[in-house]
Amino acid sequence: MKRFTILIALMILSTELYAETNPAKVLVSKITETISLETVPMQGILYFDKVSGISTEVDGLVNKINFCKGGRVKKGDVLVELNTEFIEKDMELKRKEIQTLDIKIEHTSKDLERYKNLFKKDAVSETDYEDLLYKYKEFIKNRESLFVSLEKIGLKKKKSIIRSPFDGVILEKGVDLGAWISSGRVLCEVGSTNDFFANIPINESLLGYFKKGDSIELLINAYNERMNGIVEGILPIADQKTKSVFLRVRIIGENPAAAENMTVTAYIPTSGEKKIKLVPRDALVKTGGKTFVYTIAENKSLLVPLEILSFKGNYAYSQSSNVH
Repeated sequence: MKRFTILIALMILSTELYAETNPAKVLVSKITETISLETVPMQGILYFDKVSGISTEVDGLVNKINFCKGGRVKKGDVLVELNTEFIEKDMELKRKEIQTLDIKIEHTSKDLERYKNLFKKDAVSETDYEDLLYKYKEFIKNRESLFVSLEKIGLKKKKSIIRSPFDGVILEKGVDLGAWISSGRVLCEVGSTNDFFANIPINESLLGYFKKGDSIELLINAYNERMNGIVEGILPIADQKTKSVFLRVRIIGENPAAAENMTVTAYIPTSGEKKIKLVPRDALVKTGGKTFVYTIAENKSLLVPLEILSFKGNYAYSQSSNVH
């Protein structure tokens, strides 16, 4: 037992000697100052400002579905393909009708040229010549009608492939493989990822501290992920009792983790420009529900409390006078 106690004492002594001769290395950074706005966190809701119910213009049997609920799509991506076998048969039939009519037109054209020469020599009557001329013109008109019909069938085939009108995310799915759908049926709902917004309720007294086009920092609460937003304006109706208005903030860039109706924290300006201290976020220490930071005074480290106004990027904004 004595040997064990002595051994522990030697280990403690050697550790203390090592700490004195080999002090721990720390990274020291200076506190910088900038001119910024004082902000307050406000809770809001994420939403898609543009949502489209994608429907079909033609009837048909669903042959392929190339999306799933929650999936991301790009503008022009094929969402649904309908069976086009009957359409292709109709197109083939119209092409053959046109080919048959072309033969008749060619034959009638030769007869018409011959009748024209004979008519000049009074070898055929004017009635016979005009009847053949009208027959030729009728064939030409029928040929034009067949081409219009062929184009219509081709358009129907084109409409049998339903594409996404914009970059977005599938919010709802309304069709299954093998189902027969009629024109006008909604196949899915797509929310535009380029029109993703946050609605932030704020008091009308804060509207004077920012303007349309200003940048605002946002935090997706569920994932603790930060995003940037641009002020687009306010909804034109204020709450009659609280005098609160909804601030519309456009989300910049895409965040696959974000979803409609998620809560988001927006850091809203509450004052004019002030001199603010920038503290690296990595230097913050949280304990007991409060935030602290180590400072150096007389070559010694000192843990001091820090009042955070807001966060931006890798820095915390503070006006605490005890941090230098």
